[in-house]
Amino acid sequence: MSDGHPRCVHLKMSIKSPSCADLHCPKDTSCRMINGHPRCVHLKPSCDNIRCQKDTSCQMTDGWPRCVHTKVSIKSPSCADLHCPKDTSCQMIDGWPRCVHHPPSCQDVQCPKHTSCRMSGGQPRCVHTKMSIKSPSCADLHCPKDTSCQMTDGHPRCVHNRPSCDNIRCQKDTTCQVIDGWPRCVHTKMSPRPPSCSDLQCPKDTSCRMINGWPRCVHHLPTCQDLQCPKDTSCRMSGGQPRCVHLK
Repeated sequence: MSDGHPRCVHLKMSIKSPSCADLHCPKDTSCRMINGHPRCVHLKPSCDNIRCQKDTSCQMTDGWPRCVHTKVSIKSPSCADLHCPKDTSCQMIDGWPRCVHHPPSCQDVQCPKHTSCRMSGGQPRCVHTKMSIKSPSCADLHCPKDTSCQMTDGHPRCVHNRPSCDNIRCQKDTTCQVIDGWPRCVHTKMSPRPPSCSDLQCPKDTSCRMINGWPRCVHHLPTCQDLQCPKDTSCRMSGGQPRCVHLK
C-alpha cells in the first residue's frame, strides 16, 4: 500500500556471496576460494594413483610422489637395474649402467661356402679359405675292388693285390703254383707240349699273355675309370697312372 493504494513493486534481490556451489570444476581439479572467489585449481599430486614396483613404495618428495625402495640401503647402481633393448647389452660406464650396441663379430655373420669369417678393421668379413698344402696320402684315394692303396714315390697309388693261387681254378690234371710271383696252372703229369694260355686261368682284371714263352696273367693298364676320387678332386693320368688332383 502506498498513499492508501496497492502497488506492485520489485522484490529486493538479496546480495549472496559467491561460493564453490556455483562452480563445476573439470577432472583432476577442485574448487578453492581464493580472495573471496571460487577457483578451479589442479589437485595437489599425491600417492593415491601411483603404483610402485615390488620392494618399493610411494613417498612425497619435493611435492611429487616418487617410488623409493622400502628398505633404505645405499646400493650402487648396476646392470640389474637396467633392461636393455635388442642388439644391446648393459655395460658399466663411469659407475653407471648403460645400454650399448654389440660390436659386430663373426658370430653374427654366416659366410658362404669356401669362405670363413675373419675380423678386419673391427668388422667381420668373409674371406676365401686358402687351400692348405697337405701331403697326399692314401686317405685321398678310393681304390677299386681287388686293389689297395700304397705310397709310391710320395704319392698314393692303387695297386692290385698280390696275386695268389687262392682264386685260381685250374683245369683237370693241372695244379696252381706261384712262379715268378704269378700263379700258374701246371700239369701234374709232365708232358712235352709247350705251355700256353689255355693252361692258365687268370683272375679278375687280368688277362693271359705269353711272355718269354710262358703264359702270364697281366693286369689291365689302370685308367681313370678304375679310380673314384674324393670331393673337390678329379682324376688325371700322370706317368701312366691315374691320380686324383685338386681342382684349381
